[in-house]
Amino acid sequence: MKTLKNKRVILYRRVSTTEQKIHGNSLNAQRSSLRDFCKKKSMVVVKEYQEDFSAKNFDRPAFKELLAFAKQNKSKIDFLLISSWDRFSRNAFEALGIIKEFEDLGIEINCIDGWIDYRDPNQLIMQLMYLGLPEVDNRIRSQKVVTGIRQALREGRWIHMQPKGYVPGKDIFGKTLMKPHPEIASLITELFNDYALGLYSQNELLKLNKYIPLKLTRSNLSRMLKQIAYAGKIRVPAYQDEVEEIVDALHEPLITVDIFRKTQIQLNNRSRYKQKAKKVNEFLPLRGLLECSKCGSNLTGSGSKSKTGAIHYYYHCNPKKGCGERFKVSLAHVEIENYLNELEPKEEVCDLLELILKDKYENSESFKKKQTAKIEANIKTLESKINALLDSFLEGIIDKETYQEAKVRFDSQKLSLEEEQFKLLEHDKDIPSFIKFGIYLFKNLNTFFVKATVSTKQKIISSILSEKLVFENGKYRTPKLNKGFDFIYQNIKELSLVKQKNERLSYDNLPFCAPGGT
Repeated sequence: MKTLKNKRVILYRRVSTTEQKIHGNSLNAQRSSLRDFCKKKSMVVVKEYQEDFSAKNFDRPAFKELLAFAKQNKSKIDFLLISSWDRFSRNAFEALGIIKEFEDLGIEINCIDGWIDYRDPNQLIMQLMYLGLPEVDNRIRSQKVVTGIRQALREGRWIHMQPKGYVPGKDIFGKTLMKPHPEIASLITELFNDYALGLYSQNELLKLNKYIPLKLTRSNLSRMLKQIAYAGKIRVPAYQDEVEEIVDALHEPLITVDIFRKTQIQLNNRSRYKQKAKKVNEFLPLRGLLECSKCGSNLTGSGSKSKTGAIHYYYHCNPKKGCGERFKVSLAHVEIENYLNELEPKEEVCDLLELILKDKYENSESFKKKQTAKIEANIKTLESKINALLDSFLEGIIDKETYQEAKVRFDSQKLSLEEEQFKLLEHDKDIPSFIKFGIYLFKNLNTFFVKATVSTKQKIISSILSEKLVFENGKYRTPKLNKGFDFIYQNIKELSLVKQKNERLSYDNLPFCAPGGT
């Protein structure tokens, strides 16, 4: 070791945050050993720096200050001393770069417990070992952490931050096991159920008062709806040669797997048809649904303040058009309610329609069974192929790469078949509920409309009409119905005639019950 007397030095000591918590005296121990070394060698301490920060790189607050000081005072510093090389860095490549940077400043970086004589080329090998071993140790630790995390996930144990609706918890063995949040878990369940029905967009869910306690934002709502953990499943991500897999979770699910699948279908469907959010005004539910009777332009609406300060709302044409079309919203709303009242069939006709639709549904059961049996047979065939593939791999007939490629392909095919089977079963399963709700809606169309939110009112009108409404002389021109609604409505009228004439009803004589009808 060359003479160190009167050499000017900067002292640097570091621990990780975890080490500082466990071994609170580590920095003190480094300080004592560094100062004792300098005193023994008659070295002059110019500056000292310390921090609790990771050594995976040099993006550390105190070290940045140290580097800036060294650059400003390079002519006044000879050494940067550390207590051990793993205190300096756990990244050999970056450490060599920093050593070279300080060398260019005329400052030598060295370690009191592993001194390197830079004049001896042979000692560079020792330095590489000193710097490399901490990095290898770090990588081994990281590998163990990853292995532990993946093993916990495979066992069905959620080890990340709890999703909204869950709180931290332990099982009977003291291991991590999240629990449903006692106050908001039921709201999460209701949120998924509402979205799975397809009645609400994500923006509309955010505006519902009942979900205010969840403190949702657009981004975290979107993430929540995609989180399979709510369905009692855990996704184990792909890693190196291992493919992604989904396992059963140990925690209590907040929704069923069926609801989660319906939610994903809704997300996929809505992502294809993204629309710009519309501004709505509760006093102007027909805005965007009206057409000017004079110039054919779309009508808008606004409020006008009277001399008394009261606000009166009107639907009107764009003033720039110059046609002067303008009428009170109250007149337009009364007439739309009258029109919806006219569409409502008599209760006995609705009851008859419900019987016919249920009969039609029951007749489709045989077709459903044939389709599901066919899909089930294909799934079993794929499962047999997967088992045979595994046997071939275990017997050494095929290599690991061939096995994994074929396994991924078979798993993808199986997943597609299961999705097809699910959609078929779910569609049929929901039909009785759809029939019941549809009949209720027909019976109470106007009542439902009056009590609905603005966005729901607009959806009702849009689903019934194929064109915009034209309000003229206090009345609406005869609106043109959507094909689907018109088809149903015409058959309801036919049922009414049959009922009035007391004729014997034959399902086969009705258009929507004919072969190929829907």
